[in-house]
Amino acid sequence: MKQVQKGFTLIELMIVVAIIGILAAVAIPAYQDYTTRAKVSECVAALAACKTSVAEYYASQAALPTSTDAAGCSTNTSQYCSAITVGNGGAITLNIQDTAGVPSACALTLTPTETAAAAGGTSGGLSWAGTTGCDKKYVPANFRS
Repeated sequence: MKQVQKGFTLIELMIVVAIIGILAAVAIPAYQDYTTRAKVSECVAALAACKTSVAEYYASQAALPTSTDAAGCSTNTSQYCSAITVGNGGAITLNIQDTAGVPSACALTLTPTETAAAAGGTSGGLSWAGTTGCDKKYVPANFRS
């Protein structure tokens, strides 16, 4: 009577371990980049809130704010984001903390530009341009110019 094989051979187990190792070598760096992007996204959300405040100030005053207090932006910090500053001309800057996994010289800046008024309108709106010193793979598309 023929004996039935039970279990796996050593070669089969080594092949499975090698495949798992290859998958882990690809997945771990991708996961680390993903978590860093999520941390930077928190800072982008804080910029968006301040962007709204600057736009409201511009709509009511017909001029751009010259300070964070004038714009009405929050100066609270978080684990990954430093305080927001609004400079002369309404430019909003936020530094990203080292704990986010990005280099220490990483900052996000949104700069408003006044757009021309439409025919019959009293004033134009604002268009925004994002710039950064961060690695492009960590920031949203509107900061990758």
